[in-house]
Amino acid sequence: MTTIDGGLGFARGSRSLVPRASTGGVEYASQNKNRKHKDLVYYKVFEHGWWYRLPMNLLNPYTPGAGTRPALLAGRDSQTALVRNLADQVQAGRTANPLIYVGLRGMGKTSLLYAARDLFRERGWLAGYFEVRRNVEPGIAVQHIIADSAQLSTGMFRAALANGGHRIGGMKLTLGPAGFSFEVDTDRRAVSPAADAFPALVAFLRTLGADARANGVGVALLIDELQLFRKRDLAVLIQALSALDDEPIVLIGAGLPGLPADMAKANTYAERFRFEGIGPLNDPDAREAVVSPAFGQGIMWDEGAVSHLVAEAHGYPYFLQLYASEAWVAAEGARTITLKHVQVSADAAQRQLSVGLYAARYDRLSDKEREYVDAMAALMLPDVARVGSGAVARNLGKSLSVVAPVRDRVIKKGIVHSPAFGMLEFSVPGFASYVVARSSTADL
Repeated sequence: MTTIDGGLGFARGSRSLVPRASTGGVEYASQNKNRKHKDLVYYKVFEHGWWYRLPMNLLNPYTPGAGTRPALLAGRDSQTALVRNLADQVQAGRTANPLIYVGLRGMGKTSLLYAARDLFRERGWLAGYFEVRRNVEPGIAVQHIIADSAQLSTGMFRAALANGGHRIGGMKLTLGPAGFSFEVDTDRRAVSPAADAFPALVAFLRTLGADARANGVGVALLIDELQLFRKRDLAVLIQALSALDDEPIVLIGAGLPGLPADMAKANTYAERFRFEGIGPLNDPDAREAVVSPAFGQGIMWDEGAVSHLVAEAHGYPYFLQLYASEAWVAAEGARTITLKHVQVSADAAQRQLSVGLYAARYDRLSDKEREYVDAMAALMLPDVARVGSGAVARNLGKSLSVVAPVRDRVIKKGIVHSPAFGMLEFSVPGFASYVVARSSTADL
């Protein structure tokens, strides 16, 4: 960085270069009173012949965490294009098959669902998000989605939603002082909550779809963690969607890799769904996910820092956000994030993984499941990417048929996945090392 003593410098503003008197390479000043945000404080840096004015209270643009939305959804253009195409088809009066995002946890499936919700809402659709919890029926999920999205409805469509004609499972959509909600239907003609869930859901969706079509919009059901539905509930949801005719209603869902097989077992109609795999980011997209959010605030990454971080993250979106977030903190407002910042922050990132992501996954395993995971991890060090399920059984001294139910439960919990027949991998990078270290500590 070049500094000067005295003289006239220039502060690069959002629209023009403004002359500023200077006595050094860095100055601090209150925000220009003519600007909108008067409480911001800026610092000015002289570099390459220009004064750059940068906000001192920069916000960390990286968002590690379950379901948190990144500042930039890098590498997912093709998936968002599918959503736009689906919306175009429905608005043109054509039917469209459900779109299901499938991938390991931490790949950004939830962020894609939120992005889809925003796209549909920009078009005036009813679009809401719901994350499945155990023992929740599809009708309840749909109620939450519609009650939430109906708050944004306007005009004649809003009036149609408020007319009391939308009933499901003994509940009725109503508009009160606090907005839309489902309340117990006191009408004697209402469907009993104990009635068959399938015809009730179909009737509700048909009424809803008719009102949406009459007002030139659609309905988007965005449902996350679909694999948590019981088999019978998956069957009800799939059958209800297949029973619709030309109603402008679409399902965009997300779940773990085993979801396509689970849905096909529940109802063969699911074989016609579009399943879109969501995997690790390639190198250029991973770099964009790291560099672009900081650049938007005038902060640069040097090449060594980006290359090292991307290599450590293995294209895993959650790791990219976590490592970049910790490097940002370590940089303490420096205009360029360097390799040293990434290296210094590595321990903090690893601590977060050990007490957070890794621990949460390991702690929810039963004793038998931990025994299986421990045996698998022992076969994967120092740098084995995947192992055969038969090898894990032999390491346990048991037959494959005996340990298969335990293996299946571990897969169902998202700890392990099977990238090819008979082969196993842990679902997140670095988990094998964590398991071996934890098991070794427990043995002391």
